[in-house]
Amino acid sequence: MRVLFELTHPKHYYQFRHIINVFHDDGHEIKIIARDKDVLLELLEKENHHFQIYGKHKKGLLGKIFNIADIFFNYLKIVRKFKPDFIVSKASLYAVLIKPFTGAKLVITPDSEVVWLTKKIVAPCSDVVITPETYTIDYGKKHKRIDGFFEECYLAPAAFKPNKSVLTEAGINPDSSYFVLRFISWDANHDVGQFGFTDDERLKLAEKLSKHGRVIISAEQKILDENLQNYQNPIPPNKMHHLLHYATMYIGDSQTMATESALLGTPALRYNSFVGPDDMSNFIILEKDHGLLRNFSDFRALMQAVDEMLKKEDIKSECLGKRKTYFASKSDLNDQLIKAILGEA
Repeated sequence: MRVLFELTHPKHYYQFRHIINVFHDDGHEIKIIARDKDVLLELLEKENHHFQIYGKHKKGLLGKIFNIADIFFNYLKIVRKFKPDFIVSKASLYAVLIKPFTGAKLVITPDSEVVWLTKKIVAPCSDVVITPETYTIDYGKKHKRIDGFFEECYLAPAAFKPNKSVLTEAGINPDSSYFVLRFISWDANHDVGQFGFTDDERLKLAEKLSKHGRVIISAEQKILDENLQNYQNPIPPNKMHHLLHYATMYIGDSQTMATESALLGTPALRYNSFVGPDDMSNFIILEKDHGLLRNFSDFRALMQAVDEMLKKEDIKSECLGKRKTYFASKSDLNDQLIKAILGEA
């Protein structure tokens, strides 16, 4: 069986990493293609994976429109040469556009109900849709639900073993208080009209936390105020989860890193304009059912929550206990995904 994995975000690599290795060990022919976006290429290089770049990330509406043709023809050239039986993607429009030119089945794994493109075009045109069981949209017979969130593929206790030496080698004391802040650029297609921290809010948050420990910021350098440049994260992207695991607290406007921190048992606060009654189901479930995450759309409410959590000396052990309880009832997500994909072979 020939399987092409399309990656457009670091999370997608982590989600499929174990599955890629299993398929390879079982004798299947694997092809990895990746977009030049964020730290994805650096991550793949550090993990020693062979991959092919099929496109670059462009900002702005016009940039994205003019980029479509380049990405499409690069993608088509790769697919025609590799001739996959399956294309596995997070939820890519390009995979949908390519599909009519191949005999491949398209398998997607969306976890966000709010992305219009996924709901109206990508999912309806895919052969298999795999989502968490909490996903609120139903795609009929082709829809397969799994018990858990995709981040569990790489952060469940059996999949992730924290290593303090990763931090000490980077000059971070894992036994002292430190706070991880994540700020994103909000230039993705599905982020149009949405927002997270302003420059002023980032600065206020960092100044508050710096009185209680070291502040470490994960963000593109160009979006940071010059007063925050000294807080830049020293950890390489393929070691980021070790930093999150030992952190005193995580606060950010990123969707992915909020879920990752929550599943690692790190006190986690998420702040952006998606938060509310129409928020994505995974964030609502993590907060209301498991107490692993707190979500905010109001900056003052967020800062009050930060003050509350700073006063709780046992907050870290409390969250680790909730993590243990959560995973005690879960089955291996990688196995579930492998069975869902191979069931179509």
